[in-house]
Amino acid sequence: MVAIFQKSAAVINDESEASRIHNKGCYGEPQSGGSLRLNLLETLYLFESERLKVADQDGKEMDFGQLVTYASRRIQNFEVRYIVYCDLRRRGLIVNLAKEEEGIDFLLYGRGDTPKNSSPIAFIMTISERSMFELDSLFILCRGAEGTGKEVVLAVVDEEGDITYYRTRTVGPQAKIHEKHDGEYQGIALLDRVIISDEASALELRKNGFYGNMLGPGLQISMLEAVHLMSRRALKVKSAKTGKNTTLASVVETASRIDPEFEQKLAVYEDMKSRGFIVKTGFKYGSHFRAYDADPEKAHARYLVHAVTRGFLSAWPEISRAVRLSHGVRKELLFARVGGNRIEYLELRRHLP
Repeated sequence: MVAIFQKSAAVINDESEASRIHNKGCYGEPQSGGSLRLNLLETLYLFESERLKVADQDGKEMDFGQLVTYASRRIQNFEVRYIVYCDLRRRGLIVNLAKEEEGIDFLLYGRGDTPKNSSPIAFIMTISERSMFELDSLFILCRGAEGTGKEVVLAVVDEEGDITYYRTRTVGPQAKIHEKHDGEYQGIALLDRVIISDEASALELRKNGFYGNMLGPGLQISMLEAVHLMSRRALKVKSAKTGKNTTLASVVETASRIDPEFEQKLAVYEDMKSRGFIVKTGFKYGSHFRAYDADPEKAHARYLVHAVTRGFLSAWPEISRAVRLSHGVRKELLFARVGGNRIEYLELRRHLP
């Protein structure tokens, strides 16, 4: 079967062959008169699969190199998009070019579905590993897709052409752990943490909220935990240097000098606490927090949480490591974006279409 190459497509004029190709894999757009118009990706894939020959308008057959060269000049990020297109097709999936959706490369249909009888189940975005991970763009993309009931799948292509798929979506994490502090604890402020020296208070605070870690008969808590408790009038803090009570503002100022990310981390910490989670440091897992929706002594953390601000950018290899690590320890990865008075959450996980 031969298709005639045109400016940005190839056309199969034989009506029976056109019908066969279209019906078997939903390739191309049927034209008046029974011909079939194939886009460049479809043309290349069918050519590569030895299901189609392509000739120029003078009838001279074209080779794969000619087709690739031409397509690479016409399609932005051609190689990445073509690699993903081929992979999805080889998996037996129906995938069409997305023509109007900004930031989306393909429309993906469910197994057994076709564009004739169903809507796409997902939007596919193709990405080179050398591209930057742009969180703001993903929030916009996910909200638009979720408004139509579709998933967003990111297909990240490495330098050898291997693909890692990620599913991303906005979430509103919730848990049901509630704390109640009847008294006011007394703490001692050191350089970058606070010590609860009274043993009874230390044990009570550890039990009710799983704060800090025991240090001898006392309890050491982080500056985030201290600020949280102080803001709820459950903790008073004295300076180890002066022996005088210190203010909440002073503790925040000190913590912010030590940790430039303190305020954005505090915003996320407070929000996760308000959602009913027990929140602990995620340092050992390469994240800001790990969040529990059950007793930490009986259950693993559900989430690893990165606290970031609007405009957050990262290299994809860093994101890949973070996702793989979270999956390796059976946790879900959340990016918590701080902006204005809102904390918004985006989940990113490995996915197999």
